[in-house]
Amino acid sequence: MEDVSQQHEDGGDPIIESFPDAVAAGTTVLVAGTIDPTEYALCLRALSHYSSGTDTALVVTTTEGASQTRGQYERVCPNADPPQLRLVDMASDQYITALYEDLPTISIPAPDDLERLVLALSELVETSGPTPGQRHLVIRSLSPILASNPVERVSTVLDRISGLRTPGGLGLFGLDYTAHDEDTMAELATCVDGILWVTEQPDTGIEFELRSTRAHLNRR
Repeated sequence: MEDVSQQHEDGGDPIIESFPDAVAAGTTVLVAGTIDPTEYALCLRALSHYSSGTDTALVVTTTEGASQTRGQYERVCPNADPPQLRLVDMASDQYITALYEDLPTISIPAPDDLERLVLALSELVETSGPTPGQRHLVIRSLSPILASNPVERVSTVLDRISGLRTPGGLGLFGLDYTAHDEDTMAELATCVDGILWVTEQPDTGIEFELRSTRAHLNRR
């Protein structure tokens, strides 16, 4: 288990000093725990930590809009040359396709519409062309999607869209564990390689524990 100290920036966001080193290239990870992963932009921070400036990332945001996600990414990313984002905004209130802006974005105001999500991600890949580095996939929070879709359906879609990554690309899927039952967690664990378990301690420290899916399921 890794104890990560933090301090707060002017905007209130904590600086997380390190992530576990054992996350291998090409793996899919459920970023879950006792805090909402969007609260501290954990998936965006992990993306920045485990990637390079030549990489790109498909990012699905379900609780905050495109502009909020962009601003948060710029605040928390310590790299001068971070991976470029391609965004699907499922927190929008209207359908918008803006593929050729500096932040290519497809807005889908329907977190229950998984087929549109698959099509949007595929379109972002097609219009982006080849990447010199890796292509990663990030879903900042699965919780709004799970609120209107059965977990078995969500797992099937995760398997489909994970194939949009390059071979060395990561899949980072956020989940607020406290909002779901153990059966949901167990089903999601079947479609990832590992779980990055996150807890916040009373002294405001954040702890990470990288678990295998088998180890997590054995704790039930």
